[in-house]
Amino acid sequence: MKKLLLSVMSLMAMNGAMAQTPVGDNDLANAYATQTITGRIAVHDPSIVMDVTGSNANNPLYYIYGSHLGRAKTYATGNYQIWNTFKTGEENAGTSNSLFADVNGKLINFKDAYATHVIKKVKNYKGEEVAFGNFDAHGWQYKGPINVNGAWTNTANTVAGMQWAPDVIYNKTMKKWCMYMSLNGDYWCSTIVCFTSEDLEGPWVYQGPVICGGFSGKFGHNGYATADDWKNTDLAIATECTSLPARYATPGDAYGAHWGEYWPNCIDPCVFYDDDDNLWMSYGSWSGGIFMIRLDKTNGLRDYTYTFPYQISGKTVTPGAANANCTSDPYFGKKIAGGYYVSGEASYIQKVGKYYYLFMSYGGLTAAGGYQIRVFRSEKPDGPYKDCLTSTGIDAMYGKYILNFGGDAKRDEGVKLFGNYQWETMPNAELAQGHNSAIVDHKGRALIVYHTRFLKRDEEHEVRVHQLFVNQDGWLVAAPYEFSGETYTDNDIATQQLYDATEVEGDYQIIAHPYRQNTAAMDYEKPVTIHLNADGSISGEYTGKWELVSGTSYINLTLKGVATANAEVKFKGVLTEQTIDYTNIKALCFTALSSSDGLATSGVASLQTRGLSIWGSKADAKAAIKYTLDKTSVPFADGATLNSIPKLPTEGHLGATISWKSSNPSILTDEGVVKGKGKVTMTMTVSKDGYEYTKDYTLNIDAEAEETTPVYYPVSAQKNTTNAYATNLSQDYTVKAGNKAQFKFYNYTVGAEFYKSWVLGVSNVAHGAVGYKEYVMLRNDNFENIAWSNTGCVSDYNWDTFAKDMNGSLVDMTVEYAATGAFKMTAVITTTDNKVYHYSYTKTITDKPSEINVFFTGENSYIDGSSLSTGISNPIIIQKKNDGKWFNLSGQQVDKSYKGVVIVNGKKFVNK
Repeated sequence: MKKLLLSVMSLMAMNGAMAQTPVGDNDLANAYATQTITGRIAVHDPSIVMDVTGSNANNPLYYIYGSHLGRAKTYATGNYQIWNTFKTGEENAGTSNSLFADVNGKLINFKDAYATHVIKKVKNYKGEEVAFGNFDAHGWQYKGPINVNGAWTNTANTVAGMQWAPDVIYNKTMKKWCMYMSLNGDYWCSTIVCFTSEDLEGPWVYQGPVICGGFSGKFGHNGYATADDWKNTDLAIATECTSLPARYATPGDAYGAHWGEYWPNCIDPCVFYDDDDNLWMSYGSWSGGIFMIRLDKTNGLRDYTYTFPYQISGKTVTPGAANANCTSDPYFGKKIAGGYYVSGEASYIQKVGKYYYLFMSYGGLTAAGGYQIRVFRSEKPDGPYKDCLTSTGIDAMYGKYILNFGGDAKRDEGVKLFGNYQWETMPNAELAQGHNSAIVDHKGRALIVYHTRFLKRDEEHEVRVHQLFVNQDGWLVAAPYEFSGETYTDNDIATQQLYDATEVEGDYQIIAHPYRQNTAAMDYEKPVTIHLNADGSISGEYTGKWELVSGTSYINLTLKGVATANAEVKFKGVLTEQTIDYTNIKALCFTALSSSDGLATSGVASLQTRGLSIWGSKADAKAAIKYTLDKTSVPFADGATLNSIPKLPTEGHLGATISWKSSNPSILTDEGVVKGKGKVTMTMTVSKDGYEYTKDYTLNIDAEAEETTPVYYPVSAQKNTTNAYATNLSQDYTVKAGNKAQFKFYNYTVGAEFYKSWVLGVSNVAHGAVGYKEYVMLRNDNFENIAWSNTGCVSDYNWDTFAKDMNGSLVDMTVEYAATGAFKMTAVITTTDNKVYHYSYTKTITDKPSEINVFFTGENSYIDGSSLSTGISNPIIIQKKNDGKWFNLSGQQVDKSYKGVVIVNGKKFVNK
């Protein structure tokens, strides 16, 4: 009976796999739309906070503050994507609309905000009320000399550019908002200070310093003497010292003291309440590691009555000379992560469910710096914080220097939420994501908020928000796409089976996030396709098996090939529906973390198989089919006569697949190999998850035919005029040596500067391919960007009206490329009021590749040829000259009764 049941189930699975529902053009007409988000904001090191005092509880305001007074706000209904700024930041030269006020409530410029503080008395480590002398945080910044590009200068640190990574919290005792700002100073002369305000938009008033560093007596300050500089700090209030303890008098000369080998840099604060309503602050960056202290809820400053012992490697000892293994210090507090200058900064602690999660950013913050978010957890707010990379977890603290990020890393630790990646609907790869904050919002959804840089956008950055989930092992996993209003919470995932097996099976794109990504080369992960089959198996780029956890929305997967070719890695994850970035396409997604123990060996390298994050996305089938059709260039038109077949497109998009079938393989094979002469029908099938679209191309195959110029109608990936230079790309087109290609499109711009228009790109291979090299980046405005000149450009533009003329203009362009490397572009540009301009460009490509790749991009502009053709009119082949046969412009043979433009013996004329 069991065998019979299995046979019946196998047959049902086979029948299900074979059954395909046909779809046509009408079914796909409104299958998807691209979307543009116009409210993006650039805030570095964003810290998010919900307005719990003055906004609608059902649709509250959320604020982010970041470095250099970056700031923005949004309503929850904006899905944390549409942000607006407020007041003025570091660009403010005066006091109007300032974020800051003095102790009397008078608006002041941000540069003056750190001079005088409100609080004059505090309780010391004994609980005694003592004077809290005024501390000028700007005066504490480093004075110089400073080494700038190898030369010593006496330039002193300023406030501008040094206000880093604030964190904002509502103090329930004070009933005020508290902002903890780090005013950075070179050589560790940094201070974290507290500001308060009645309103999240300020004005903020300086309350006093919370913690400061660099008081070794070796560093010059803007406003304090070097000798005995510690006396200007709160060191004596926090400890019982009457002179500078030896451990802070770190060795080294005046410009190269080794403070950072032992002690933290006092920047990057994170302030949070624990379950017992205690207020904590973590802080630090690289250098001596990440530390924590307790705060006083009555004034927002440090709680000096909560003391810390002096400990080495967790054991209390008598203080002596500086020791890099210090894990607790009476002044700096308890060490929870890092040390020995290992990379790690931007600590952020957020309670989600059972655990406190410590987020840290490893690597450098530049686009090629390798910034990436790692996560540890603890049941206690002050640790120990550990990861899941071993059965007992690796502690977030270090006992020696180890390179912990990038392709040459010597140790993997911390759950890597994600790394550099690009879904195919994204205009650019995300790089160097980091310095995050996190929050559980008003609907119980955990969110991570971070800044990201992008491929080919230099050091530009923007804020992104993804939802976080807790998997069945209690580890955080990030949703694959940006948050877009999804409603499910962790409780929903843990208590409801939101999707049954028939909904989950299907074609998925998957991105795996390896630890040792070559971030220095700005490598990024792209999706590959796998199939979750009805019988519980997985096929495609990775193989394995999958299962649902009954009664929940958890999913377990075992994948072979995700780490190395032979290692089987087990993943535990969460299922949730999302919207694919930059579209309205719905997708069933999974986000999962590996639970397999050990390392997999690949050659001489050992790769982590525990703690790997993966994302999966099953796009709506009809949308994926339509998206594939829109992105696919078929190398012939229906009815064409061909002498050979270019490579048939076989790569689908969003998990869809493309296949071809020939009606007569003896003339033309399924793979497009010419075998004979005559008529044949090639059928293209695009399929996904039980749906298929088919299109027939009737072709005449003749090896002696002569090729004419193909016509393309390119479209930019994003139809908006807010894009940065070279970020909004069209498809790639191939032009072989000795051939031409024609392009027709409408051009849309902001109608401002001349250069904000289309750009014609020529490269050796397609974007993102290995060995990519650009030969030409030709602007619409008579200029070529690689040579940075107008050499080779000829036009008859009217420059007085050029910017206005180009918006909405029709471009008819021909590109020619010869085997000698000679490249030529000619274009006829017709404006909306019927002016006609001519533009040409010539250049010799010295590499002389056998073929070139052509694409279009621009700045604050896009192109759209879709309205000029229902598809791409690709290479049309006409018969050899002097055979007397008649063809129309689609390459179809006609008789002499045909009216219109015809081609006879290679020449066009109009038959009336």
